[in-house]
Amino acid sequence: MSLLRTEDLLLRPSPWTALFARVRRRGTIVLAALALALVIGTLATLIVLSQDESRSRILTTFGLRGTTSATFVATFLAQQADREQGAARQFLSGSRVSPERFRIVGAAFGSDAAVLLDSAGRVLDVTPADPSLIGKPIAAHYPHLSAAERGSVAVSNVVPSAVKRAAVTAIAVPFPSSKGRRVFSAAYGVAGSALGAFVDHTVPYRQHDVYLMDSAGRLLAASPRTHAATLNLANPRLARAVRRSSLGPVGGPGTPSTFTTAAVPGTAWRIVIEVPDSRLYASIGGWARVIPWLIFALVSVFGVVAVVLFARLSALSQKMAHSARTDSLTGLYNRRALTEHLTRAAAHARRRRESMSVLMIDLDSFKETNDRFGHGAGDRVLCAVADCMRDVLRADDVYGRWGGDEFLVLMPSSDESGASVVAARLRAAAGEVDLSDIGLPPGIQLCVGAASAVHTNPDEIVQEADIALYAAKSARSRPTARTG
Repeated sequence: MSLLRTEDLLLRPSPWTALFARVRRRGTIVLAALALALVIGTLATLIVLSQDESRSRILTTFGLRGTTSATFVATFLAQQADREQGAARQFLSGSRVSPERFRIVGAAFGSDAAVLLDSAGRVLDVTPADPSLIGKPIAAHYPHLSAAERGSVAVSNVVPSAVKRAAVTAIAVPFPSSKGRRVFSAAYGVAGSALGAFVDHTVPYRQHDVYLMDSAGRLLAASPRTHAATLNLANPRLARAVRRSSLGPVGGPGTPSTFTTAAVPGTAWRIVIEVPDSRLYASIGGWARVIPWLIFALVSVFGVVAVVLFARLSALSQKMAHSARTDSLTGLYNRRALTEHLTRAAAHARRRRESMSVLMIDLDSFKETNDRFGHGAGDRVLCAVADCMRDVLRADDVYGRWGGDEFLVLMPSSDESGASVVAARLRAAAGEVDLSDIGLPPGIQLCVGAASAVHTNPDEIVQEADIALYAAKSARSRPTARTG
């Protein structure tokens, strides 16, 4: 347990996981409450100022809401782009990228469509599949793809999807590959986009209308929701005001209101927030002149909403960190997480002069299973092996999917004999798996290579386990030799 950091505990259920997560969240909420207290003290000072000065300060504060909200959106997009770039570099940088792997990467981000371009802007793969696009240079038709071809992360305006022709917005990221720079772009439908839910949760100001739009005024998301395609159709008065300035009153008939707008950093997007004047200046009108504590109560409500929002965003960040370290198919650690654990485990073993073991596991005839029964059957086999590992391995063991049909097990404080016992248990458990419902023969055959050492580094012990795995495979292929 001493090898695990707090974020590692989030990836594996244990009695301590909820406790650590709760302590971290409570610490965050305490800091947010202190910030809220500071805001309330500032507002108490503003109440004693003249009405004109107070209106000016309130208007300035309202303008900052737009800037803050735009920063939230930019942070969301930057995190999404980082995840896309990391996944593309890890899974799509080889000389050949299988359609199945490309579809898995696109699906991992919940995108409606995705495209992979080579260094010349030609389509290597696209989802949903469209053979007519393969090999075509489409980057020149999309500014965000052209920018990514030049080496920059780019976020598009609302554009027609190259595959579905539906209104989408896309995040395009460049990444190095064995064939030069490539571009991966994931597109998200405007209608029902996750951006809408993000805006709902990020800007929860009561009686405010929030619009996220591109440079042409086309709406990407709105709160409250609207089916209008542009800001001009959704709110003509507000659209005219936005064209004149970035902060001020919304003219024309109707309820007096004020708006603010701010550019979303790193994009051509803007966020627009409109609020009725009766709400915006409520703190300096009516009973607020006589009973200041009512204003404090109102601000406190807003503060509680902000604190709750902050806690939700913190939980979302933890969830995203979990996703970045977890294999999406099996739910086990991915190679990145396993590599981190190997580094720490090797250092721990050297300090304590303890033996550690590594098992490298490979599935027999996995390619034949995919070819004969389909990739869905292959996925079932991989998940079944993952379940066997959960059932057999110890709580202190660290295990996950190393890549393809290979799995890796890290066993702290374990010698060669212990590794052999665990390997035998894994083979036995896999041999009892029944997947006859999809036509597979009984049992899953595993080949296991084991390596144990005290003074070693992660690369060396993994290489030794790989050598042992290949030796076991070779021995299995000879009828008179011992099986692995």
